[in-house]
Amino acid sequence: MNPHQGKTVALIDCKWDGHHPMYFSQFTASFLRDGARVIGLCPDPDAAFAALTQSVDEQTISRLGDIVHFAKIPVGKRSFFNGRYEGDPVRTFQRWRDAGKTLANSEAVTGWQTDLVFFPYLDSYMRFLPFPVVPEITLHRPWSGLYLRNHHHAEKPSLLKSLRIFAKGDAILKNTQCKSVGVLDERHIQALEKLSGKIITAYPDVTQGGLPAQPIPLVLEIQRKAAGRKIIGIIGLEHRKGFLTFIRAAKLAQQQNLPYYFVAAGAIHHSDYTITEWAEISAASKGIESGQIDNLHFHAASGRIPNERDYNSLFTSFDIAWAAYEGFQGSSGTLSKAALFEIPCIATVGECIGQRVEKYRIGITIPEAATEKIIAAIPFLIAKTDSNHQSLNPDFAGYRNDHSQARLDQILSKLLASV
Repeated sequence: MNPHQGKTVALIDCKWDGHHPMYFSQFTASFLRDGARVIGLCPDPDAAFAALTQSVDEQTISRLGDIVHFAKIPVGKRSFFNGRYEGDPVRTFQRWRDAGKTLANSEAVTGWQTDLVFFPYLDSYMRFLPFPVVPEITLHRPWSGLYLRNHHHAEKPSLLKSLRIFAKGDAILKNTQCKSVGVLDERHIQALEKLSGKIITAYPDVTQGGLPAQPIPLVLEIQRKAAGRKIIGIIGLEHRKGFLTFIRAAKLAQQQNLPYYFVAAGAIHHSDYTITEWAEISAASKGIESGQIDNLHFHAASGRIPNERDYNSLFTSFDIAWAAYEGFQGSSGTLSKAALFEIPCIATVGECIGQRVEKYRIGITIPEAATEKIIAAIPFLIAKTDSNHQSLNPDFAGYRNDHSQARLDQILSKLLASV
């Protein structure tokens, strides 16, 4: 008998964009493999259930009605401060309150009692609310979660750093019901443990690897337009992912008559960009429509790729994966996808992404936003060599092992053993 059989985990995420649906399905599947039942609270329960069926085996699918209950929770809204990431004292408190109420309703419906609450994106429940008492008065259950944006702990001691720690809500981790905290970037574990007094665990940046039976129509369209040219791809068009630099690299490649095709897919948000930057993006879009730019695929209105299998189908069409992020310090699922499908990356030097690319030799790093160096690196990546013409000898298998679902299962099993 599984030692965790009969235990119930409540998985709660109020965001439903980017990789949130994928993480939700992967954590749900992992807790199920560990023997627990799962109450899942998210903005789109139907989509969550559909994604889960692609992440578990047939035997588990046949039992989902008995071991899983999904319910809708209000989506996280942008803060009154108009930041990119939602969070202000009122709305963060409302999220705790909504979580507690919705969970109580789900427990009443199922007859299950929650042993552990887990937040795959804990940040949404911390912003501007550094009060350890809040989980006690709203949730009053043991809890844990994955804390992603904690890189202020790399700063030297200063008044500004103290203010950041306050605004990020780190003190909420001192709550007595908090069992432990997970991070994707292991560099700041010691600082977080010192602040919170909790066990901080480095989690694998897991991904889902399923593919559709046939390439999606978008892939066939891209391959037709690429016409044999090597494909450099980016999915998710946020400013931090270096999308502007991506466009500029495509323009430079066209000027130099290089045989590369640049593919930009996924959602783009006008608010991520300044007026001048958006004008540059619009000009590129018009250039594609007019035929003046023939080496770039981009449709501003295409929106988010609807499911993980379609995402993977597109990703596997790339010869080079773009991880040249800008002003970004954390882990990235792009590397997990690249390792899974053994596609070399071009990445920004330094920080978590750059260090991992160099450690596992799964690509080449360049200075941030260095368009000419990006173009110069592409032939080496195609040849799978470094800039000195030495074989990269990429350790894709090592990366996959360190960021595997098996490791996640082990970590979550240990967490379940604590409740």
